[in-house]
Amino acid sequence: MSQNFLFSRLSWLIFCLAVLIATGAMGPWAAAVAQMPANRPKLVVVIMADQFSYDYLSRYQGVFGSGGFRFLTEHGANFVNCRFRHVATQTACGHSIVATGAYPWATGVVANSWYDRRKGKLVEAVADESVQMVGANGAGSSARAMLGTTVGDEMKLASNGRSKVFTVSLKDRAALFLGGRLANGAFWFDGKTGTFVSSSQYGHELPLWVKALNDQHPADRYFGKPWQRLYPETQYTASSRDDYPWERAIPGDGRQFPHVITGGASSPGEAYYGAFMMTPWANQLVADLAREAVEHENLGGHPDPDFLGISFSAGDYLGHSFGPDSQECEDLVLRLDQTLSGFFQYLDQKLGLDRCLIVFSADHGCMPIPERLKERGMDAGRIDPKSFVSLLNSALRSRLGQEDWIEAFDPPNLYLNLEAIDKQRYRQPDVEALAAKVAHSIPGVAEVYTAAQLFTGQLPDGPHVEAVKKSYYWGRSGELVVLPRPGFAFLSEPTGTTHGSPYAYDAQVPLIFYGCGIQGGRYGADSSPADVAPTIAALLGIQVPSLAGGRVLQEAVSQVYGPFRPRSFPTAVPAGEEAP
Repeated sequence: MSQNFLFSRLSWLIFCLAVLIATGAMGPWAAAVAQMPANRPKLVVVIMADQFSYDYLSRYQGVFGSGGFRFLTEHGANFVNCRFRHVATQTACGHSIVATGAYPWATGVVANSWYDRRKGKLVEAVADESVQMVGANGAGSSARAMLGTTVGDEMKLASNGRSKVFTVSLKDRAALFLGGRLANGAFWFDGKTGTFVSSSQYGHELPLWVKALNDQHPADRYFGKPWQRLYPETQYTASSRDDYPWERAIPGDGRQFPHVITGGASSPGEAYYGAFMMTPWANQLVADLAREAVEHENLGGHPDPDFLGISFSAGDYLGHSFGPDSQECEDLVLRLDQTLSGFFQYLDQKLGLDRCLIVFSADHGCMPIPERLKERGMDAGRIDPKSFVSLLNSALRSRLGQEDWIEAFDPPNLYLNLEAIDKQRYRQPDVEALAAKVAHSIPGVAEVYTAAQLFTGQLPDGPHVEAVKKSYYWGRSGELVVLPRPGFAFLSEPTGTTHGSPYAYDAQVPLIFYGCGIQGGRYGADSSPADVAPTIAALLGIQVPSLAGGRVLQEAVSQVYGPFRPRSFPTAVPAGEEAP
């Protein structure tokens, strides 16, 4: 057989294949090939900052270095009108929404915890008795309560398991929900042992590189070390005075700089680790483990793209005690800026930022300390959850009989005693309506919605009706959804603050994309953290997560996939700055 004959036959086959693709005769396979980006990211890095108020980026812009947050905002696609569209702005919900592109009404992750009627108690969102903790003794945790796939799961499915997916955090629910069911590993900091642990969902042994870091006991090196401000106090003009009386002290320490971190103990242990997790050193430790993952798992060095999820949780632990206007929170953000700068520099040297896709967002914001709002003339206050339940239960007893009518209250979800309702032969919708009427009359309460209203589609008009719908999942949500008024919060402590409402201070968060396939700029269109997973999927040319309801942020996606050309990246920490 002559070479000319072989060449002509090959040319004919190529021509036929081109015709089939052009005419659509090859069906979905041809469409998939046509949509596949020519130059996909090799490593997707999703960075979450726990309890990161939206305005931190603008408030501290003048103090940031050049390689962290400022680098992202100046060179990335910055979505300045990004907001969660659900009610319970909490850690579990926020991470699950980013990972799946879906809200609680689809995933079932309605809060950090919910009432389990079979067990008669509140259960954590990641609690799972069918698995064990790996790396230490303790209750098992997994991502199995979350329905649907994550973007990491879809990367595994699209690559026939070849893509690697790893997540790291201080919190189990952050690492687990960000990773999903098919991740290679999800690791979090164990507050009892001071080491990183995982779940048997992903294997029964920690990787050698995690063990090696644990063997160094890196958290212990900060025991008794003073946490000083990064800059002179005169530069913290965006924050309240130090030692603000409504702040809650770090355990074993106080409310003023410098903070000596011991947890009130004489040596490293559980008390110390609880205090350590409120410091910038804890965030740096998470970044160190993320770097080890890249190094030892060769993330970004495979033919198929890999995924790395990083959740910095220290801001949540600290923010509950000191509030978003404190010098402590400002210093934590400034030091996180340096941590990110160092990590980006590492990625640039290891892989090249032109081969990465970086996403930065947050799981929720934070309400200012109520007393600080009151000092400024705002209507604000605290609603003690125990007093709220007592008032509501007493009112129901006076109308319905001597029963314990409330089984649990985990704001915003209130769970009624369904057995007592059946026993007294009341109609559940009637009891719900009565309880809602009483709850609405309690000072500080804004809106109350009932399960019957949700099931029948008879919700009253209100600014947060759609958010309530997106938050309600039958069997996990309460019979009542109770929302405080703006400036009010369900808080049992007399100091500190919290989050968990649909208001802007809790729901509006940063959202920035940077890297391969991204057109930088400042975008004012409505966006949501639920848009993260669909946009990543579009950039990778893979299926969106199974329950995703967010949109592709097409305005920031480059129309022509080619070599990404990042602007010059700082190769060193700017003068006058130091690592935390």
